[in-house]
Amino acid sequence: MSNTITLPQTLIKRLEKISTGSRRTPQAIIKQAIADRLDYEEWLLERVDEGIADADAGRTYSREIMLKKLSIGNGRKKAA
Repeated sequence: MSNTITLPQTLIKRLEKISTGSRRTPQAIIKQAIADRLDYEEWLLERVDEGIADADAGRTYSREIMLKKLSIGNGRKKAA
């Protein structure tokens, strides 16, 4: 399957520069970039679905507990 996309000239110039410097074809760079982004988007959607399932099941923390969890080990020292 072959598809065509239109890219802004600024992206084409960046792609050409990377392609020349890396000795990879523009097509290979585009394929890898799309695959990487799709991997990330799939991972993110899975995490969101897990979070929604946790919330639906009542596996949540109160605001106070979350604030305590976030303040532990943040490297800040309380003023004397």
